[in-house]
Amino acid sequence: MQVDQLDAALASAGPGRFSTAIRLGELPGGSAIEVPCTVFRGKDAGPTVWVMAARDGDEVHASLVAMELQRVLRPEAIAGTVVVMPIGNVPGFGVLSREHPLAPTYLEDQMDDRYFEIISARGGSFIDLHSAGVPSDTVDWTLYVQGDGTAEAMATAYGSPYVYEHRMGGGEGPDPGLLDGALFVRLSNAGVPSILIEAGGGLPPSPVTVERALGGVVNALRSLRTLNDDVESRPAPRVLRSFRIVTPTRGGFFREGVGLGEEVSEGQPLATVVNAYDVVVEEILAPVAGVVLTIPVNPAAGTGTWAYEIGW
Repeated sequence: MQVDQLDAALASAGPGRFSTAIRLGELPGGSAIEVPCTVFRGKDAGPTVWVMAARDGDEVHASLVAMELQRVLRPEAIAGTVVVMPIGNVPGFGVLSREHPLAPTYLEDQMDDRYFEIISARGGSFIDLHSAGVPSDTVDWTLYVQGDGTAEAMATAYGSPYVYEHRMGGGEGPDPGLLDGALFVRLSNAGVPSILIEAGGGLPPSPVTVERALGGVVNALRSLRTLNDDVESRPAPRVLRSFRIVTPTRGGFFREGVGLGEEVSEGQPLATVVNAYDVVVEEILAPVAGVVLTIPVNPAAGTGTWAYEIGW
């Protein structure tokens, strides 16, 4: 697919700001899947940092953080290059969904394959901005791959109260291989230091969350020396080395759910599920002890819905 515009911007003399796009494919009617990119070429030489938001199309919070980053960055203050992609999943974003009904397969693995090719071939570091999307809310937590020292420094500088150190093959729960094939993991293993940031969720997006995430990304850029300001110190995070996704086995409505950041013990109730007759059909219990990272904000859920996440 076409990356000529991107490469031309990357090769441009700095300092400068360039608006471009990456064409990833087409929808059935022929309309292009074009990902908007803003390339900031710095005054001084340095590495490239890729910042992507809304790889999952319903994560508008992440897009708002990327848009704010575009607003505050100044080419003359940058060493190297920053590439900001505020809407990584353009078709999904158009319908506020993690996939588009006319291109569901492409938006699963093939699109990540394409991003991997583009970024790994050009090198640098990668910041993957996420949120819990529309149906859920999440604490601020940052993920990196065990052994990726640069990514660990980025995550620490970002300043989440929780960081998850991913071990290949170390997943648990209903989808244990979920992260092994994630884009940030693949890039990290290919020599591109990478972090994934989870920040907020639900609608409307919280301006406080967006502002906090923006400050974290800016501090991560300082840790890479992309921005010349000193790295601001952050409290030491709690390091998590595993997490578990919890799903209901019965559909219905959640009631009396636990709160974000709450510490739970194994076997503790997370929520009650009632059906349309207001009859209790299930009590969702914590399969492990840990901190509640994600909760549903939409009380209606079907069997198998991704509801809670617990980290420890």
